[in-house]
Amino acid sequence: MAENTTITLKQFGTPVARMCEVRVDARPRLHLGLLSLHEGAFRKNGGIGFAIEGPVAEIEICESSRLVIRDDRPLPMATSEQDILGEILEQFALDHGMARRGAIHISGGMRTHVGMGSATAIRLGAMEALALLNQTHISTERLIAASGRGGTSGIGINTYFNGGLVCDLGRPSDGGPYMPSSRTMPTRLPLALPIVQMPPWPILLCVPRSIVPKTQQEEIAFFERTTPLPATASFEAAYIALFEIYAAVAERNYHAFCRGVTLMQETAWKRAERAEYGKTLHVLSMKLLDAGADCVGMSSLGPMLFCFADPSRITAIAERAEALGCDVYRTSPANAGRSVAKADA
Repeated sequence: MAENTTITLKQFGTPVARMCEVRVDARPRLHLGLLSLHEGAFRKNGGIGFAIEGPVAEIEICESSRLVIRDDRPLPMATSEQDILGEILEQFALDHGMARRGAIHISGGMRTHVGMGSATAIRLGAMEALALLNQTHISTERLIAASGRGGTSGIGINTYFNGGLVCDLGRPSDGGPYMPSSRTMPTRLPLALPIVQMPPWPILLCVPRSIVPKTQQEEIAFFERTTPLPATASFEAAYIALFEIYAAVAERNYHAFCRGVTLMQETAWKRAERAEYGKTLHVLSMKLLDAGADCVGMSSLGPMLFCFADPSRITAIAERAEALGCDVYRTSPANAGRSVAKADA
């Protein structure tokens, strides 16, 4: 569970920013894989992943007579998703006695439905901004609980506040089916191991333009037909997460980390996720490796791929990815959570 409940309020004073009272810049995360998905599991789900510096979602709030959401990112949320966010924020305000409503403006480069964790980051950011607009202190635990996120994965709810590498041990199994976060209302939040600081290894994000991201309904259908997995599949994924990836980051061992990322791609769950995109994604991964990447992985249910490589090769790999039809973002691991700012008084 995220421990950082302290918010550092910075001042911002650009002409646009002065129009709004609070801004939250939420970072994305990469999710490397779920871990415990077998029948009869003592703990379900779990996972491993880490925060990255960008592209961020910028969430600004200005006082308004009613709650309004405008998503001006190049690829915004669907209208139905904005409506759901609005309903959650309205209920959040009512539950905590908030009198002021806000016009929420979402901008920035964070993508939706490609594997960046935008649903969790934007929801938490909008809720935190609304609470700050009302000068209402909400603890980390209450904020997460009110968001309804974290039912399947504890990565995004931790990286939002703290950054770093998170190894999530899931939550006690309730005997229910395995479902994505969009359909899971957590009764208990996931248990996370101590967060580990990520070294500043360069990362390239590659979003293939020719692959259509999965909808929420397609993601639900994928869980229904793929789970439960054999127990041995969970044991393998958990071993790789702990003894390969988590340990490698703690020891700052780049080559061991890349080996762990590669091995996680071959686990039963990750193979099933990648198979959703067929040969196209596999060929793209192979070409990125041929271009000099040390490891290539898919975040969440994709279709975004991420690459780690020596800094001297990043530019060449980026050019190759663009030639292969990808939107490319250069970034690095983040060891801090969201940043919060308020307008000049």
